[in-house]
Amino acid sequence: MIAAALVAFLLAPSASAQGAPDVRRLARDAGLIFSGAVERIEHVAPAARGDIGVVHVTFRVSGALRGATPGQALIISEWDGLWTAGDRYRVGENLLLFLYPPSGDLGLTTPVGGEQGRISPADSQLSIADVARQLADATPAALPEKPQPTRPPQRQAHGLAQE
Repeated sequence: MIAAALVAFLLAPSASAQGAPDVRRLARDAGLIFSGAVERIEHVAPAARGDIGVVHVTFRVSGALRGATPGQALIISEWDGLWTAGDRYRVGENLLLFLYPPSGDLGLTTPVGGEQGRISPADSQLSIADVARQLADATPAALPEKPQPTRPPQRQAHGLAQE
């Protein structure tokens, strides 16, 4: 029952279908906020019985507000179960992303608020510069600062890696 509710939440309608996203709410919960293009998608099968499969997605970061650097090749890891309804990203796709901080044990992440945290410039007029302006207008009490990820760059299997 809880798993079904989680999947329904993660597969919620996109922000463009619901109107403008609440940038402050998305940013409050995000460990990573950046825009960039999908460069590579790699499906990784479970290593052993009882393990989960993951999908590594490499982005070339073009703009960054939290947890990334422009020009960086940023690799995120998602649970492959989220991909059962089809591809979640496409190589060459440009996106503005608000991602949860990678989980402690497995380093998995997903967009904040499901599709609300995955914004396509083709469907929205919202840019990384617009997000920066909106967050600059937020009061400190309304937008607590999230810590930067501190995982070593070589630990790709734990959610984030840099090239």
